[in-house]
Parts: sequence; C-alpha cells; structure tokens
Amino acid sequence: MSASHPSVTCIDSHYVSPEKAAVFMVTEGDRVAFVDNNTNRAVPLLLEALTNQGFTAEQVDYLIITHVHLDHAGGTAELLKHCPNATVLAHPKAARHLVDPSRLVAGAKVVYGEAEFDDLYGVIEGVPEERVRIMEDGETLDWGSRRLTFFYTKGHASHHFSIYDSGSDGVFAGDAFGLARTPEARPGIPFTVCSSSPPEFDPDEARLSVQKIRDTGAARVFLTHFGAFDDLATRAKHLLHSIEQMEAIGRDAAAGSLEGDALVAYCDERVTEAFREHLVWCGVEDPEADFAWLAQDAFLNALGLRFYAERLRAAG
Repeated sequence: MSASHPSVTCIDSHYVSPEKAAVFMVTEGDRVAFVDNNTNRAVPLLLEALTNQGFTAEQVDYLIITHVHLDHAGGTAELLKHCPNATVLAHPKAARHLVDPSRLVAGAKVVYGEAEFDDLYGVIEGVPEERVRIMEDGETLDWGSRRLTFFYTKGHASHHFSIYDSGSDGVFAGDAFGLARTPEARPGIPFTVCSSSPPEFDPDEARLSVQKIRDTGAARVFLTHFGAFDDLATRAKHLLHSIEQMEAIGRDAAAGSLEGDALVAYCDERVTEAFREHLVWCGVEDPEADFAWLAQDAFLNALGLRFYAERLRAAG
C-alpha cells in the first residue's frame, strides 16, 4: 500500500533545507485546502503548485494549521492575501496568536535571534479575525465528499490538533507523530524521533497523542517533517522510545543545578547522544547520515528540554 494518496500533494517548502518541512495540498473536486502552510518564503511555491495542478487561488477553501509554531503557520497571513475565499482553521489557543502574532514573534526571536528569525520568517502579519474559524476537540467539518475530524493532540504544544481526513484515510499530524525522513528520500529501515522543541513539551501528553492518532485506525499519517507514511505501528513504537529518551534527559537536567546556556549545552549533548542511540536502536543502516538530517532538531529539542526541566524544578 502506498503511503501517498492521489488527493494529497506533499509540497517541499524548502524550509532551512530541502525535505525538512512539508505543506500538504488537499484537493476535493474543484476545491483546495492547505495544511501547515509554512512561512512567507513558501507562499510562491504553494501558489505555483496550485497553478501546476490547474487550480486558482480563488478555489482555496481552507488554510489549516495544526499549531502556531512558525514553520507551520508563519505564512498564513501572506497566503491568505492571495486566497480571497479561504478560511483559516485553528485550535482556539492558536487562533489568538494568528490574529495578534506579537508574543509569538517575540518568543521566536529569543530562540532564533533577530537575524536568523528575519532570514527564516520575514515579517509576520496578523490574520483578520473574521477569517479565522476555531475548531473544537472532536469537531467535524464536511467538505465535499469527505469529512475532516479535528482532535486535540498535546505534548508537542498545548495548542496542537491533528485532523483525520476520511478522503485519504489519513491523519495530518503536524508534529504530534514525530519527525521522519520520507521513504523516497532515504529507502531502508525507518526511524521516527520525538520533537520536544520549546516551550511546552509534555511527555505524558505526547504519548497520549500517539495513541489518539493510532486509535483513528487511519491507513496513513502525513508528517509536516516530512512526508506521508503508512507504517504507523512501527513509527509509533519508535516515537514512544524517543519520547522516553527526551523525558529522561529532561528529568536528569531538572535534578541538576545547571542553568541558562549551561543547561542548554548539557541537554544538547545528551539529545545528540540519544538521537544517535535511537537511530541504532531503530536499526537504520547509516545512522550518521540520518543524524546529519536531524542535527538542527537535536538543538531545538535541547532548548525545549530546558523549559521542561525548569517546569519540573518549579513544580518541586
């Protein structure tokens, strides 16, 4: 069974490097939706994909964001300018940051620094409130012949939802089902790792999200990082192992006395080691090649584990 589906196109946004962040274009008859539309830099690629498949921007009904992290939602306002009939679908906690992104931008600049932020994301504008529709946990949306079911999948972020799509028998999982390399990019034994990027990693909720996605019975899962996969059981096993690794590092960090940059450096060293161990545990044939693809994510995980460790300390 192919992991892809004829109605879902995986568009490489070329975020940071090729095959790091996907945007999914879903077609339903003569209508279109985008899921996780990436950054302002990706908007020309998305409009080009529309044209290449014989659609116009006027045929776009929905811009769906699984969560408001900028590699998933940063281009929403810019893309919306080109899609006059589109409505943005978002988690209630994400919607307010789309309308007023100032706090989101400020937080991201702390993580990335001003120069790298500008290079990655450019200017982040607000989305008109009247063009945003909040989707509640368990809410469904009938769209042509398919039904979209939205369900909250915390762990990576408290404002994260995933979407079961009856048309493709697939789940658009954002970051709730981990990070993996598409089989087309690296054939062989698969791997999946947890994303604990800042600031809200919660291992218990992350495990629950994995179970929720499995419980849909979907035939495939669409990962923003990166691609379509149909081996959900194997990837869930790998992901749960990775979540345990990240939780252990965070708890060890919380038990120590390191703070600030020293705490991040400690977590970074441990995550790097854990990723390499995890790739071997998964049985991949060339761990170093796959680690090179994951190197930036290792550092982002370390930043997130700093927040997790600090929360554990505060909770006593």
